[in-house]
Amino acid sequence: MIERETLYVFRLGEADDDLTPAFVVDGRDYPDDEAVRADVGAARAALRERRLIADFETSAVHPEAPRIPLPSWREWRARHLEAGEPIGVRPRPDTQPTPAGWDDMGRWLEYARTWLDAQLAAAAGAVSGARVRRTREPEAHRIGPGSVVLAEEQYRTEGEYLAVPPAGAGPEAVLRQIAGALHAGGWTVAAPAESPGYVTLPSEQSGYTIVAVWSKRNNSVRLTGTSPAVHATTFEAPGGAAGAAHV
Repeated sequence: MIERETLYVFRLGEADDDLTPAFVVDGRDYPDDEAVRADVGAARAALRERRLIADFETSAVHPEAPRIPLPSWREWRARHLEAGEPIGVRPRPDTQPTPAGWDDMGRWLEYARTWLDAQLAAAAGAVSGARVRRTREPEAHRIGPGSVVLAEEQYRTEGEYLAVPPAGAGPEAVLRQIAGALHAGGWTVAAPAESPGYVTLPSEQSGYTIVAVWSKRNNSVRLTGTSPAVHATTFEAPGGAAGAAHV
């Protein structure tokens, strides 16, 4: 790899899976490969010394390629490490305590995942003669930014199914069948809302949502489900029938 033809983009954040670009080491700014390697090493050492969660990505860069609108390492260093302007992320702590409700939250999210998947499957399967498939495996994931303080993070579970009814089936009949299945499962179903390309049927139960969207173009209905958002600071399972089922 020719360092003077390489672009290093350094990324910072408060979780390894939630990093954003912060500054660059652009090989075109240096007289030789050794000078590039020296600044890359200096940047890595400075971030490591301050316990900042960071990584970098590399790509080949042509001399005439447009510049990325990020400060150089030396500009970023002068602004944040020398002048003291806040970096915008906190360092990784020496210890990262597990919140008291962390394990309870994890168990609830697993039950929520299973329950929501069954609800989505039942609603999609209510469409007579439809070909049904899961298009997104329900899974728990963090919503919002990552944090070096686990108690600040929020999580929820989401999933998705697709139902393709037989030719000739229209949105009124299909959504009526879905609404009937949801009603039977204890969901509060709102009236369908029509737009130029879609008909949307929203429903809610104890903070969970299932939204069925009929595509006029594809003659199919996509059902998307989400659980309530929860965090581990003072975890309590959401109330209502659905929440109680998961405690």
